[in-house]
Amino acid sequence: MKTRLLIFLCLFGVFTVNAQIPDSLGLKRNGESETNGHHPEGLKAKVETGLMVGESKELAGKQYNLNYAHHSFCAALPLAAVGLALMSVDGYVSSSVQTNMPGFELKFDDYLQYAPWAAHLTMGLCGVKGVSRNRYQIVTADAFAAIMMAAVVNGLKYSINRTRPNGHDASFPSGHTATAFTGATLLAHEYGDRSIWIPIAGYTVATATGVMRVLNNRHYVSDVIVGAAVGILAAELAYWATDAIFKDWKLFKSHRNMSVDYIIDNY
Repeated sequence: MKTRLLIFLCLFGVFTVNAQIPDSLGLKRNGESETNGHHPEGLKAKVETGLMVGESKELAGKQYNLNYAHHSFCAALPLAAVGLALMSVDGYVSSSVQTNMPGFELKFDDYLQYAPWAAHLTMGLCGVKGVSRNRYQIVTADAFAAIMMAAVVNGLKYSINRTRPNGHDASFPSGHTATAFTGATLLAHEYGDRSIWIPIAGYTVATATGVMRVLNNRHYVSDVIVGAAVGILAAELAYWATDAIFKDWKLFKSHRNMSVDYIIDNY
């Protein structure tokens, strides 16, 4: 009984291997047509399967990008709403600051706003591995973030033209705070997986920049909070767009440039 079972298993194994070899090597079976040493129907099925897998991956990438953009708005818009809600107490906070800290003036925030950006770029240029594929992707994300942040901040500043606490113009929103939070968010996205202290340090510096803008009597609290929201949103959308470009190379476009018949004819 054992001998018969062993013989059966051996024959079954030989039959199975023989049945799989033509599929993997493209060899001709009995009764099958041959075109350039390959099976058109089998090759077509393989090509279509490969394209379907590629399209599935592309759709997954698109869905990821759309979810990422949705997450970006969910993170920034509530913060902006809080800033707008606090506009009613801006005068009280500003008066309290000037009463309790008269003559306070430190210009360190003019440089502190760029600290997260400097850390982000320096780590990338020094070869510290982040989530991006290469340093070109990092620089692209930085460029996108800077352009979007500057466009939104300056657009709001000069269209609303709110008077600052010290009497100057273009108060809303805080450009210093937006710059700092953009850099902090870029830093957190790129290197946050390496250590929790990296995003903590970046956002601490950004928050300190915003606080100093209020203490220096340059901005109201609402200016600072909305500026932080603008900075976060700009950085989030910059990474979303850069990820779509560098990983898919085309924004929401199909990679299927060749038909199945073309691939088969030229295989």
